[in-house]
Order: sequence, then structure tokens, then C-alpha cells
Amino acid sequence: MVAPAYASDTSGLDFQQFVEEFAGKKDFFVELASATLSVAGTALAVRSADEAFKASPEGKIQQALAKAMEPFEPSRPQDEVIQRPVMETLRQRIASWQQHATIIGGRYQSGKSVATEEALRGARGVVRFTIRSAEWTDRMCKHLGVDDEGLFKEVMRRAREKLKDFPDNLTKFPILLLEVPRTTTKGINLISSTAKDVATDKIGSAIHVIVSASSAAVALAFDAGGTERQEDIWVGDLTEEEAKEFLALHGHGNKWEDFVDACGFRIGNLAKACENLKKGMSLDNTKQEYQRLATVEVVRFMELQVHPKVTGREM
Repeated sequence: MVAPAYASDTSGLDFQQFVEEFAGKKDFFVELASATLSVAGTALAVRSADEAFKASPEGKIQQALAKAMEPFEPSRPQDEVIQRPVMETLRQRIASWQQHATIIGGRYQSGKSVATEEALRGARGVVRFTIRSAEWTDRMCKHLGVDDEGLFKEVMRRAREKLKDFPDNLTKFPILLLEVPRTTTKGINLISSTAKDVATDKIGSAIHVIVSASSAAVALAFDAGGTERQEDIWVGDLTEEEAKEFLALHGHGNKWEDFVDACGFRIGNLAKACENLKKGMSLDNTKQEYQRLATVEVVRFMELQVHPKVTGREM
């Protein structure tokens, strides 16, 4: 199809001339319109096919897999995190993992989430999910973009295969990182059974389940089949030197003793005190607030459910 030549000035054409000119070029315009409609139709068909594939089980698996294979990005920038020995302990556990769940425990605000995330920084094959209800498995699948647990396990199986393309990755196994807020008191038994089921190497589909429990009560209640079927890693309070380093990072190195007196050595409490100070809240008021919250934590512990009955009181 060759475009016809146009006169640069057609203002002198009368109507008869215009009709004759157009008649001679009609075939060109017909071909042009046909080609335009053909391209538009093809584009629409491709887009429809692409949307249909993304909505299919295979499409959902591939999208979830691509997301899981992205390098893990912690919530805090690296220059805002102090390095602690427990982070290296976690890295070694992850790098050498072969079987059984890993349970990250510690008192509330001891820095479990930050330590776990820092240990996983840059690792591929990590799926992270925060458990907020007893029906968390369905919500986890929805969060990942797949329909059910069967597709979820297929995503993790393929992730293990893809990890073979990254020999320098921290681990050769996919990781399911389950974060359990202290407000979650139900569904702990399902977390335990899920960890036990997926952390065994069946047809090359083993998944390293890491449970980061915000409440020490949840960590103590977790049971993946006995101590021989889980690895417990405790994140303790900061040492004096770590507390000094952390507070110096936030511009309060010369007042570290005042902060420790008000908050103790739990890194989360110290971080919150730094934020409160910026908002005008004194350390004394922060100390009173922490004393109040301690009572709340005792109540949450007593309401903890591992099985259908309340077990926190018994513990």
C-alpha cells in the first residue's frame, strides 16, 4: 500500500475536482482503514488473551513466583539497623537449613522482627505473611494471588527450582515467613500443624517455615511436633554496648542511662521512647506508659489459645 502524493495547497480545488481527487484515492483510504482496524483488533485480542492468562491458575502461579523471587527487602533501611549476634545466628540457621520449623521468640519489643528481616535481607524465595486471624491460610493464598494451598505449594516448589539459578543466595530452599502479632491469640495450633506439614522434604517440595512471634507467649505455645521438630531461637534484650550504639544512632548516646532507666534494654521500647521524645513526651511519661502496657500483655497471655480451649492461664 503506497500513500498517494498530496498537493501542499488544495485551497484552489472546487467541489468537482475534490470528488475526482478522492475517487482516485479511494482504494488507499479503504486499505488504510482496514489495516488500522486490523491492528486495533489484534491489540485487543492480545490484551484479552493476556488478561485471561493472568487470571488462570498457571498465570497466577507465575505472577506469585516472580514476586517470591525478588530480593527480600526489610522494612527498615540497613543504616538504621545495628548488627547483633542473633542476626548471624539466624543467617547460619537459614543457610544450613534442611528440615523443621524455626521459631523466633523473645519478649515483646525485643527486636525479633528487625533481627529476622535483617538476616533475610536480599534473600530470594521468601514469602512473608502476617497472621491476624484463625482463618489465615485462605487469606495468605489470597495475599499471594493464588486460589488455594495446592497452588501455593506449587509456587514454592517452583521457587526451589528457580533458586538453583542463584547459587549465591542465602538458602537453596524457599522460605515462608509467618509474622504473628501479639494481638493474635487464636489459630496457633493451625500455624503449628502447617509448619509441621510443609517443612518436610516430600518430592523436593520442602519449605523452611520461620515463625516470628511478637509475643513470647505465642513462641512458647508453638508446637510443630515436639522440640526435636523445631528450632527455637531467642532474641533477648540489648546488651549495654548495643543499647549505647542504638541510642547514639538516634542522637541520644549521652543520655543512654536515662533511656535505659525508663525503658529497660528492649530495643523496641527504646525506639518508641526516641519517637515519643520528638513528639514532646517525657521519659517519665513513657515509663508510666510501659508499666501500663505490661498489665495488658499479661491479660493477652492468659487469653492465648493453642487448641480450642484457652491455655494461657494453664501456662
